[in-house]
Amino acid sequence: MKGLIIKDLMSLRKMRATFVFVTVSSFVITVMALISARCGNIALAEREYLAGGTDLQMSPVHMLWYAVAVMVILPLATIGDTLTLAFEADKNSGFEAVAGALPLSVKQRVTARFITLFLTCGTGTVISLALSFILSLFTDIMTLGDFAGLVLSAASLILIFSALEMILIFLLKMNNADSVRIIALLIMTAVFIISASGRIIDAMRAMKTTELITDGLIFLENRWFILACAAAVCLLISYFVSTGVAERKRGEI
Repeated sequence: MKGLIIKDLMSLRKMRATFVFVTVSSFVITVMALISARCGNIALAEREYLAGGTDLQMSPVHMLWYAVAVMVILPLATIGDTLTLAFEADKNSGFEAVAGALPLSVKQRVTARFITLFLTCGTGTVISLALSFILSLFTDIMTLGDFAGLVLSAASLILIFSALEMILIFLLKMNNADSVRIIALLIMTAVFIISASGRIIDAMRAMKTTELITDGLIFLENRWFILACAAAVCLLISYFVSTGVAERKRGEI
């Protein structure tokens, strides 16, 4: 099983390079923006806004808060396709044809893939938390707790997304990675719209969609543990369903 995990990690080298590039780029851009908010153009724009000398509808610092939130989440978003990329790598290399000959059970092969997911997502989360600590030193727009909340919420959403992908791959025998991604994303979007339909309708009627986005970011910053619990439940369900279906269908992984 250790060999399968190493194989998966090696096949995800392209994703690792993308993660490093996006992480470094986001960090540099965010630091430059935060420095500007302290002693640069953004700071000047904020003073003009507070003095009433601008037609901006929103405070420049508030807009920066939105941008920083996106930049913090962006690096982790690059590892959201860990599972589908691993399956695609097996398909392209022809590994699927020989997987059944390995002296490992289907359950062990499914377990190895989940471990790969935890390793990639866990590593990305630790790196993002370390960068969050550094970013918190440059600004008072967000505290370290806010940065960490966003990172942990993003990691939880990625795990929920991956849990849905795993079930789709085994339960529906979906070989097209794009279809798996789209359907998993549509399911998550539908659940969000249904659960927050009341607030969405109220915000649209009041023409205050920015308040809805603000409330959403505050939720991600401070209620990450709710998403973490949801991710744990989804992963458990996904593991048992995927293992059961794969063993019954003698699926190859």
